[in-house]
Amino acid sequence: MVPTKAIHPEKQRRGGGALKEGGRILATTFLSLLMPLSFLLLARLSAARYFLSAINDHETSFFMSVFLHWKATLILSLLVSAVAIEALVQGLNGNKPAFVVCERRRLCVAWVLIFLVQVCLSLGIHSTVDAEIGSFTVGNLVSPRRVAFLLGLHEIMLFWRRSVVAPVVDETMFGFSSKDFSWVEEVVLAAAFGNLWWTRLRDEAEALVALPWVRAELKMGVEAEDAVGWLLYYLTAVIGGVRVIKGFLWVAMRIFEQRHWPKKKGVVDGDAAVNNPV
Repeated sequence: MVPTKAIHPEKQRRGGGALKEGGRILATTFLSLLMPLSFLLLARLSAARYFLSAINDHETSFFMSVFLHWKATLILSLLVSAVAIEALVQGLNGNKPAFVVCERRRLCVAWVLIFLVQVCLSLGIHSTVDAEIGSFTVGNLVSPRRVAFLLGLHEIMLFWRRSVVAPVVDETMFGFSSKDFSWVEEVVLAAAFGNLWWTRLRDEAEALVALPWVRAELKMGVEAEDAVGWLLYYLTAVIGGVRVIKGFLWVAMRIFEQRHWPKKKGVVDGDAAVNNPV
């Protein structure tokens, strides 16, 4: 009998058909966008709290009252902040597992996080469906703060996809977890995130950092949700700054290696010629 060779899980996944793989890409993309959508929802809720504080006789819907009076906004803010802190820690220590999503309980924690974020987003979409806000930006549209926030949000989304979304989708559809992402997945996610940023987040996310200052200046009182949103914005900007610094260090190391590698190569060739005379 000819012994059968073990089939690699990646080959099993590829052998599942283009339709199944396409469904995996769509599921991973949509679930990965939960994180930037959470930032968008937090910004709109911050604006809603500001306008409701200015207009006392304004009637609120049931879903809006859930977020404003039952501290659901604070729960979502803390969930997103926990993911952002984890992304920052892993970015600083070289993508090693930290304290929120570790290897032993990753799948269980991933299911819980996706469920909680999805519930908060579903309720929040109903409460803010008509609460579109304008830009709260002060200054240049390409300010360093906004660029740092964009890079940090993209880094958080990639961490969310890698550590939370991918294990759930792969285990559900294929029974195993894969750490590799094809170029098609990267392009689809980048296009979806770019569209969301340009059409919504580019302007509305500034409410997280601008409205707490406005409330403080008008002596309207800064709530805990506003303070957490303000800290979350700058935490995301810090993550983007760390990414920029790491990028500059990587470029500097490449330049350093290219300048010193020919010299080292010349020394090695000279030593080889001395040790092996013709």
